[in-house]
Amino acid sequence: MKYFFYNKLFSLLAFFKTRQFIIKIFVYLRRESTYKYFFDPLKKDITKNILTKKQKLETDLFYKKHYGKKVSYIWHNLFTKYTGIFDVKYIPFDIFLKFIDMMNTTHNYSGILEDKNFMYLCASFTGIKIPERFFYSINNNFFDSNNNIISKESFYKKMANIGEVFIKPTKLNTSGNAKNCKIIKMANNVDTYSGLNTETLLKKYHYTDFVVQKKIVCHKSISDIYSKSANTFAVSSLIWKDKINTPIHVLKIGRENKTVDWEGLTSNSLVIGIKEDGSLYDFAFSPAEKEKYYAHPDTGFVFKNYKIDLFPKVRESVIKLHSVIPWIKFCNWDITIDCEGNPVIVEMENPAGWSLIYQAALGKPYFGENTAEILSFIKEHLT
Repeated sequence: MKYFFYNKLFSLLAFFKTRQFIIKIFVYLRRESTYKYFFDPLKKDITKNILTKKQKLETDLFYKKHYGKKVSYIWHNLFTKYTGIFDVKYIPFDIFLKFIDMMNTTHNYSGILEDKNFMYLCASFTGIKIPERFFYSINNNFFDSNNNIISKESFYKKMANIGEVFIKPTKLNTSGNAKNCKIIKMANNVDTYSGLNTETLLKKYHYTDFVVQKKIVCHKSISDIYSKSANTFAVSSLIWKDKINTPIHVLKIGRENKTVDWEGLTSNSLVIGIKEDGSLYDFAFSPAEKEKYYAHPDTGFVFKNYKIDLFPKVRESVIKLHSVIPWIKFCNWDITIDCEGNPVIVEMENPAGWSLIYQAALGKPYFGENTAEILSFIKEHLT
């Protein structure tokens, strides 16, 4: 009898050991894929070294003390090159990705939580506003605003004259850096902006999991900067030492008549830092152009000494939202303020890319004064 018990126990332990090994391989491959995705567009900017011997020495000493070993100068060089500001506390991208994996160990949840449709549950739990949802699709099943499942034919019929709405993919692997997020205006089953009908729109932009929402109208304090897109704040949140922290907050701003505020590292979109009290930094940065802008290139709006007074409500909302999804300890939120002054949640996403954008665009280390502590944490958990 004992033989069968121990044999079963051994088989069970072997299964879990194999499963953990497979998860580790998956996490490693995903991390390498993420690294390559963000690194490749920046390769050409990393070739020339601009760090001085003194800066290299300072970096060596800091990382040996807190991380246990020296690191490549690639990322310190890149961030310094973009803004002209050197900081020993910059976090290299590969180390940052390791930290994300340490914080978000429940990988089973991450895909679900990053689904844009899941945000409607988060909003309902917290009472925070979210854009009105007319229709959505999950796994090619269609639903109306009351969460009733409907046929594809019924969806097409109801979309025919819905007017001006916002449509976007909801899965992380289909969002495509907002390139498939569109404002459409349906009349007689034709989008007056593109000339396509609903069925053709879905096929062209590979919409399988998506949401159709009411267009957001931003608060005047945001739209005065640039009014043609719903400009959103990117705010990261981290559960660290019994507290939900917000390490970074920036404002993403559209330009060149575009109706989306952000299209990734290769776009001409602008990103500008914002302090906890809502004060903007003096300059915005275009990742694609590697240029600083002290005023919006289209509207001429000057950033210096400008304050968005309602921003503290945004931080409060992010902390409240993160409190209902503790399975994920480290994430990024897109959130804005509507015309009535209410924070409106747009989506949650992986914070990976923002470690690059924030440090490169603003010349500030992602974790600020907590960098040494976090590096020591990573060192401890890697050994």
